[in-house]
Amino acid sequence: MSSPLRYVPAWLKLVLCAAAIVIAVMSPLPYVPLFVAGVMMCAAFVLARVSLHLYGSLLMIPVMFAGTGALVILLITGGGEVLLDIARIGPMHLAVTTESVSLAVLVLSRTFAGMCSLYFLALTTPMTSLFDVLQRLRFPQEFVDLAMLIYRYIFVFIGEAISIHNAQVMRGGYHSFQSWISSFSMLASMLFIRTWDRGEAIFLSMDSRCYDGCMVLPEEESHATPLAAVSVVVFLSAAVGLLICEWRLL
Repeated sequence: MSSPLRYVPAWLKLVLCAAAIVIAVMSPLPYVPLFVAGVMMCAAFVLARVSLHLYGSLLMIPVMFAGTGALVILLITGGGEVLLDIARIGPMHLAVTTESVSLAVLVLSRTFAGMCSLYFLALTTPMTSLFDVLQRLRFPQEFVDLAMLIYRYIFVFIGEAISIHNAQVMRGGYHSFQSWISSFSMLASMLFIRTWDRGEAIFLSMDSRCYDGCMVLPEEESHATPLAAVSVVVFLSAAVGLLICEWRLL
């Protein structure tokens, strides 16, 4: 983790992102979510120095899913003045109305704000720091240990899948549709066996290191600076103020 915000306390960034997501979801209009998304993106680019290419590639997948959902909302949500009458398929009337446009834009803006907040937290905070925050919040030790093992096994799973897939590609395993089906089924079966073996090896290595049911995490030595705390308070206060203004406009 090489981000300049690496040593900002994880609990402060967690409070910032969680509060920003809650404020964006509570907004009845898209202005506050767009404000939250803009601030989070600027903080990621300017303060955290995140690469624009990396950020764009990460944001592309959730935006595509949100765009698909917004398109469905745009076509099937009724109410308001009809802007574009597309077709009638049986009992379903496909039309774009003022209400459907407003709801689709609101859903997109909320999704955008939530993902920007989550990416700000993910790109500036190591997972060990988040696990340490969970321990400080008195989460059950079993829950924290299980979360760490699951996080570890995600990368074991991906690594094994990539190595098996590369070996199959080098042997021409995907040159036709029939071979693609056969290779994919073999990959799935071998992936289960390989990850099971890796899990057994990790379990034996933990036992050999006298694992007693509690994983020790490094203690966080970072402290919240006055500038960081004031910045978080100012941003959240501005977001809450805009949220109140939106409620009064309705």
